[in-house]
Amino acid sequence: MPNIGPEIQVACAIIESAGRILLTQRHQDAHQGGLWEFPGGKFEGDESPTECLARELDEELGITPLETRYVCQIPWQYGEKRVRLWVYEVLKFSGTPESREGQPVDWVASTELTTRQFPAANAAIVRSIGLPRVARFLMDPSEDSASWAARFERPSLLYFRHQPPSKTLEHGVEIALKHGHRVILTLDQWPCFRPGCGLHVRQKDSVDDANRARLAFDSVWPLTAGMRCIEDWMRRAEWPADAWFISPVKPTASHAEMSPLGWSVFQSLAMQTGRPCYALGGLHPDDLNRAIDSMGYGVAGIRGFQ
Repeated sequence: MPNIGPEIQVACAIIESAGRILLTQRHQDAHQGGLWEFPGGKFEGDESPTECLARELDEELGITPLETRYVCQIPWQYGEKRVRLWVYEVLKFSGTPESREGQPVDWVASTELTTRQFPAANAAIVRSIGLPRVARFLMDPSEDSASWAARFERPSLLYFRHQPPSKTLEHGVEIALKHGHRVILTLDQWPCFRPGCGLHVRQKDSVDDANRARLAFDSVWPLTAGMRCIEDWMRRAEWPADAWFISPVKPTASHAEMSPLGWSVFQSLAMQTGRPCYALGGLHPDDLNRAIDSMGYGVAGIRGFQ
């Protein structure tokens, strides 16, 4: 279960190569022995998360991370032990990974991760792998969804907002998936579901209805929702979101009546969710690094993302 309060700080790494993810197995006599996990370990002294990660990867695997990118923080409680996982993608590293502490090491296809047993707190990491860093919302119901989806070269998370279920939307979803995008649909659009689509819960949606919808199919991913305050997050406690949209970070024409949260509030909320968070509202794809610096995973938007 998530927690807030004094915590043991732990850094861990998502290391990918050719569609495979590097995992290590906990020693049988360790806490939660025999379970698989993402490489990393506890902070020492005044280490920063990335300093801890570099030391742990050298000690465990004999590699040096050269480029990392923040994913999320996961606050968790095991009995009386409180931990906070700082999760990073390791985009580049030097050296050849090998076991330096006698623990089994394995490269596992990302599609096979669910066949391994992990500590409970690692479930969110597994579900985060493959999430695009940029999410784009189509707001104009008159615009052709297929043409819009085909416009973007880099894989994105696409949300066909305000598009009613129809053959046109089905075609848009098919084109989006063909171009390597991920798609989130709403409950209204659920008749257009295809493998490769996720489900987005809106403010007006019933979480119970959304859970029934997702359980009717295999591999519904990602599961998302939006929040403007911590109360929004708490009201959706029964929704197993893989990512959150936090808005509005900046003033936005589409919601001019709403006061912007600013980056400091965004960061505070993102650190509590235990999931990757997208900054939304008044932003541009060029704001991605600013979002990551504020403990976000990605950026999302409408006007600046078309």
